[in-house]
Amino acid sequence: MSSKRVAIDYGDRKIDIEVPESAFIAEYQEDSLIENPREAVLSALSNPLGMPPLSSLAKPGMKVAIGFDDITRPNLPARTILPILVEELNRAGIQDRDILFICASSNHRKPTRTELANHLGPTLFNRFWRLNAIVNHDCTNQEELTYLGITESGRYVEHNKRFLDADLMIYQGNVSSAQGPSYTGTGVCIGLASTKSIASHHSINAIPDPEAKKIQSGEKKKVVNVKDEMSTFMEQATGKQVFYINSINGIGGKMIGVHAGHASSIKAPAWELASSRFVYDTPQADVLIVGLSASFSYGNANNTLIAGAGTFTLPRYNAEGPVLREGGVVIAVSPTTGFIDPQLYPSYQKVIEIYGGLHSPRGLIDYEDEFNNNLEYTHKYTHGHGYPPLHPFWLLYENEYSLNRAGAVIMAGTSNPGAFRAIGMSTAPNFDAAWKMAKKIVGEKPRTVVAPSFWSKPRIKFRVDA
Repeated sequence: MSSKRVAIDYGDRKIDIEVPESAFIAEYQEDSLIENPREAVLSALSNPLGMPPLSSLAKPGMKVAIGFDDITRPNLPARTILPILVEELNRAGIQDRDILFICASSNHRKPTRTELANHLGPTLFNRFWRLNAIVNHDCTNQEELTYLGITESGRYVEHNKRFLDADLMIYQGNVSSAQGPSYTGTGVCIGLASTKSIASHHSINAIPDPEAKKIQSGEKKKVVNVKDEMSTFMEQATGKQVFYINSINGIGGKMIGVHAGHASSIKAPAWELASSRFVYDTPQADVLIVGLSASFSYGNANNTLIAGAGTFTLPRYNAEGPVLREGGVVIAVSPTTGFIDPQLYPSYQKVIEIYGGLHSPRGLIDYEDEFNNNLEYTHKYTHGHGYPPLHPFWLLYENEYSLNRAGAVIMAGTSNPGAFRAIGMSTAPNFDAAWKMAKKIVGEKPRTVVAPSFWSKPRIKFRVDA
């Protein structure tokens, strides 16, 4: 079989791997970008979709809360959009002392002061930090949360009190590929939610199987969109709407597009633009290969669960039709050491140890309350910039789909194979060894899809003709 060499991410560098000549390379390709981001942002604020212009909404004396996506998202959009937002609010008569910035860190760790300054840019950060007007959301502190109720589908709606109490609620977000057919964006109901609220759509019974068919009386049952339902519920409960400004971003956070206005109105054009840039037609793979960059999503890829998430979640990025065939093989290539920093990720290793005694990630649900009330873990989250105690649960729950669908999920290149076997992966010293393992499972001429820079460039979606 003829072959070709492909350069893929391998920690902080790239390496060449040899794959069949017929292998499909699925990689984000940068296209046209917004030529004048400032002009585009101003236009979006002046011509929002489904809401009046920001200049009409803002009135002197109003208390304004601005939520923004946290440091797991690129900082260039925040550095571009937020200063312009402040200019427009000041022009409308809003004083700096009446503006509050809230980092919407969801169930992630709270950024440090240095990280916030880097994310927001030194000028904006210094201007508002001295006013105590930049804060991190806390998903556990009941004094900082407001309970609004439970949606028809059973989602628990509890969110940041200072945001909900503001006269004008604004949110700066980013639209990027999410698992399944959806995209990120309009993120208040996740970024500013309590742990209990997040659990109502992140816990094991709430994570959908991408291939699940919801049939009722012989017809397909409509699937409730969590964000849409929770956003509507929040607005009805508070009597106020959130003014969103979301950007679709290319490499390094450079803007492809920007939309402002109501969540229900900006979703369609944002998703349409995102689909035109991030969706790639691919064959269904017998072998799906991904290179892991040094850091992505929740931190350094040496972390067992971060590297694992970068591998297990890949087959879930389907625009339509599963990219990995039943019984196929996933290979991740990475020099990961499997080291978990106990300060930043205090509960990760213990959750992995408990998982080792279970037959499936679903068994972890019985330990959620115990971990969520562990004083050591909660203290490190509240005061030490560590991840909240339930975060590793969400990561392991997401592994279930690939564990059930794949014939094997292989981590190739790790110096700590035991750490990855502990979360259900096979291991190999290098890609060539992993490739031989894969062919024993799927045959000598596998249909191969390679995602060489999935985590170092904007995430793509695989569109397979089902």
